[in-house]
Amino acid sequence: MNPRPHSPAEPRLRLLAVALSLVLPALTTGLARASDSAGLDWVPLQSVPEALRDKHCRRCGGRYLDPLAESDLSDTPASSDIRASATESELLGDDVYLRGGVAVDQGYRQLRGEDAYFDRIEREGTVSGGITLREPGLLLRGQEAQYSADTGEASIRDSEFVLHQQHIHGSAGQLRRDGAGKLFIRDGSMSYCAPDDVEWAIRADSIKLDLEEGLGTATGAKLDLAGVPVLYIPWIRFPLDDRRRTGLLWPDISSDTNGGLDLAVPIYFNLAPNYDLLYTPRLIQDRGLNHELEARYLNRHTGFWSVGGAYMPSDDRLQRDRPQESGDNRWLANVEHYGLFEQRWRSRVDYSKVSDVDYFKDLDTSNLDTQRKTNLLQLGSVDYLGEDWLVGMEFQQFQTLADDIVEDYKKLPQITASFRGDNTPFQLDPIFLAQYSYFDSDSERVTGQRLYMEGGATLPLLWQYGFLKPTAKYRYLEYELNDRGLLGSDSPSAGSGLLSIDGGLFFERATKLAGRNLLQTLEPRAYYLVSEYDNQSTQPDFDSAELTFSYNQLFRETRFSGRDRLDDANQISLGLTTRYISQEDGREYLNASLGQTFYLRDRRVRLDPRDEVLDQASSEMAADLNFFPNQRLSLRNSLVWDPDSGNMNAGSLHASYQRRDRAVFNVGYSYRRPVTLVDRDVVTEQAHLSAYYPVDERWSVFAALNFSVEGSTSVEDMFGIEYDTCCWRVRLLHLRYIDTVPGQNPDFSNPDLEREHSTQVQVVLKGMGGFGNRVTDLLEDMIRGFNDRDY
Repeated sequence: MNPRPHSPAEPRLRLLAVALSLVLPALTTGLARASDSAGLDWVPLQSVPEALRDKHCRRCGGRYLDPLAESDLSDTPASSDIRASATESELLGDDVYLRGGVAVDQGYRQLRGEDAYFDRIEREGTVSGGITLREPGLLLRGQEAQYSADTGEASIRDSEFVLHQQHIHGSAGQLRRDGAGKLFIRDGSMSYCAPDDVEWAIRADSIKLDLEEGLGTATGAKLDLAGVPVLYIPWIRFPLDDRRRTGLLWPDISSDTNGGLDLAVPIYFNLAPNYDLLYTPRLIQDRGLNHELEARYLNRHTGFWSVGGAYMPSDDRLQRDRPQESGDNRWLANVEHYGLFEQRWRSRVDYSKVSDVDYFKDLDTSNLDTQRKTNLLQLGSVDYLGEDWLVGMEFQQFQTLADDIVEDYKKLPQITASFRGDNTPFQLDPIFLAQYSYFDSDSERVTGQRLYMEGGATLPLLWQYGFLKPTAKYRYLEYELNDRGLLGSDSPSAGSGLLSIDGGLFFERATKLAGRNLLQTLEPRAYYLVSEYDNQSTQPDFDSAELTFSYNQLFRETRFSGRDRLDDANQISLGLTTRYISQEDGREYLNASLGQTFYLRDRRVRLDPRDEVLDQASSEMAADLNFFPNQRLSLRNSLVWDPDSGNMNAGSLHASYQRRDRAVFNVGYSYRRPVTLVDRDVVTEQAHLSAYYPVDERWSVFAALNFSVEGSTSVEDMFGIEYDTCCWRVRLLHLRYIDTVPGQNPDFSNPDLEREHSTQVQVVLKGMGGFGNRVTDLLEDMIRGFNDRDY
């Protein structure tokens, strides 16, 4: 029987529509080979709506636009009716034919083709003639597909696909879908590039794509650059989304004068949703093989844990350069932990230890921050946060990374209990703190126990126009020492009463500047402090130091850090702050502060009892200035000036500008003159310049310079270039730095002063990852405000 053409509502077409609905899950994996980019939903830049023309779109010259992006995802195919249409349909026994403009819609799924055939007995069929299947975020095209309605298996030839959100498209000579939904591609390729300009592609004998798991695997793969094979990869696994995957990560490749060629190949193990493992064999040309390991674990009861380390069984260069060393094996151990249990118990572990003081200098030259370390923290703590009390216990010690620096004392342990006041306005707030510490040392030094206590009350008086906060308390300090006769007393103690009154006023007026409606404030502040003197010449210095003077120091109740000194004082500090605040959005454009302390009596308590009494009538003048004319430019300045000598004792200036095109410019200057109140270091004067500058949409240059003014030479400098396209990016970076002992100022007049060199390269195939992540670490470390972007 040859029926006439009829509408989709007739029974025979409904029968075919039902058959097609059974095979739609199989067809979701079908790919098609498009003859032009428009058929792959690629829209040229000039046709992209202005709101969607981001930097990536401009760099690629267009973007994929999904016509189903606004579809209702709750309208699933499984729960929706089928709507089908065609120019002509025919039923011959158990065979169903559909010809001309086949269109089937089911929920958010759309299928288009020219001809379709279905065998109702075998439950198998064929769709041919420019197949197009769409779902939100997915486009599949092909010439012909054979399928099974029962098993969901399908075989498709001459196929091509697009994943809109992932910006990925690919093709296959033959594609097969199994019953579990996995795709097996033969003679296929895939790329992140624009379809009309494929600069790189992964071509493979076979590719397996698990769309549900978001994971791809290729065998017999070649990396093509501009159509030219440059790398053969027997086996590679890559992600189709941002979920963590077990597999081989892209390597890090660099070269420096400290070790030669440096190649690291990370291997990631995604063991479970809450724990994983990263093992990185790292081959350093002049040194040997370093094994690096990091394990991470997360649990809602025990918190976050990271346990790792590194081991090099034999350092060849260490054997050559320093044969007198007791051993040539190098190692690093590290443990980090952060926990919060039932919002009451807080725990932390931060423990690092290395085999020798030169470990970071020799084996981590790609990160300048690690080279600046003078010691490694080894800390463990647990706190209880009660309604009214905070109780904590910590164990702390350090490993010194410089031979000439005395190792800090160990706290084994330190227990602190303090009353948690709520600072309610106009209500008396009690003050209580007690701290017990036991200090130990491996050196021949004074050790022992320390008990510090303070108690009193404060009354916060807060108004809209100002505040007044009087505080009165008594501080007590007692020791039980193993002083070996060094201090003359095994049980020294001291006590001191303290009274402070902190007050300020807020004045404001409306003003206009550069056409902006602003609110200007004037905030005078006065702080009076008086505390008793008690002789503390027989007390040790376990963890205290004199604080560096700054504007904020004007309103502190002590000039010491730590608990080993109860300073004496009778002084008044005066400060003045002004701010300019936008009346429209509350953004602060400028703030400036100026202040000074006036001493009403000499200060006799010193960190070193042998130091002379401080008899200045006034402190240095401290000033801060911060200017934010817009959201991209910031200027920060701080000064410490001595009016008696006329000297500028400290100062810093930093300007930063960030443009919309990701350009970053930084200029900085810092100066510090040694004064007896702070330390006895030499004068330091440094300048800093850094920039990241996109020359155009593809080329960028970047550089950083840390310059010693007193030495008239660069301490660290870095420069490099970047080439960034639609689908790949490469960075080349060269770094120079002076190899010095941590914690020491280099002697620039020394002709033997070493300058090390390091060259780093980073290549990123967007959508696939890349190698050279240490380049990003260096850029973020040396260029303030630089943030790498992800694709």
